[in-house]
Amino acid sequence: MKSRIIIIAIVILSCIQSKSQSKQFFFTTSDSVKLYVEVAGIGKPCVFVHGGPGSSSNYLKASGASSLAEEKVKMIYYDQRGSGRSSSPKNKDFSLQRMLQDLEELRQYFGFQQWAVMGHSFGGTIVVPYAKQYPKSVSKLILAHVTLNLNESILSHIKFGINELKLTDSTALLNSSTPILDRLKQVHDTLFKAGVWYKLMYRNQQEKDLNDGFDKFMVDRNWDFANEVWSINDYFRDFKPMTSAIHCPVLIISGTKDYAIGPDHYKGFAFKTAKIQLYRGGHASFQEEPQWFAEKLIDFLK
Repeated sequence: MKSRIIIIAIVILSCIQSKSQSKQFFFTTSDSVKLYVEVAGIGKPCVFVHGGPGSSSNYLKASGASSLAEEKVKMIYYDQRGSGRSSSPKNKDFSLQRMLQDLEELRQYFGFQQWAVMGHSFGGTIVVPYAKQYPKSVSKLILAHVTLNLNESILSHIKFGINELKLTDSTALLNSSTPILDRLKQVHDTLFKAGVWYKLMYRNQQEKDLNDGFDKFMVDRNWDFANEVWSINDYFRDFKPMTSAIHCPVLIISGTKDYAIGPDHYKGFAFKTAKIQLYRGGHASFQEEPQWFAEKLIDFLK
């Protein structure tokens, strides 16, 4: 009897450990780019498409929300080409169409008939076109603090800076004849000097510092896509009208104080059916309130 109890305990322990174990590998695309991939958890598959642009999937993987979600969901994390731990294409093809193809090739590699697709921040400009182009591949779509119009979200940064810094002469910053990225840099520089840049996304400076530290372990971190993306017109399109043509279930998570995207940005989406969850905070609910985020995700995916 005693030996039987020991065997049962070993089996239970091994099951618990298998939930927390993750598998990391490099997936080679059809144009020979090596994408860093990590798989963890049990249940139906959900792929995470990170933001940045040009960040890595590690900021979600390192959050408490991921470990909670992995108890019910098989999470697939990958770094986009030219980002994080992934390599870059020799022909410098960072086009949106190639990003969509990478995602679809990865789904085919796993053999999933369908998977849930979750985008965060800039990832929205990838996951919405992916759901439109490959509707049969997407079971559900999760939009966590996403932008579907980069110019509109950049303008949110600028307007936040004007209000936060109480700038009385904002004419130059709102002048559309000046390149918007030049105006963005000016606002960011001023916010950093004033020590309040964190308010764009986080509830306090400590949360920003925590997020900044997630990728410090990476050796030879790849910034190629982050450097190239600003000159690729594909990503500066307005993807909001595209949402009316997407018919799968959609979960929208938006922050009431997310000035990186715009607190009201989601109101311009036109999905046929969408569930909206408002987070009383900024751009990183998965980091600041992991239990809340995981519960919303698991409930939507079950």
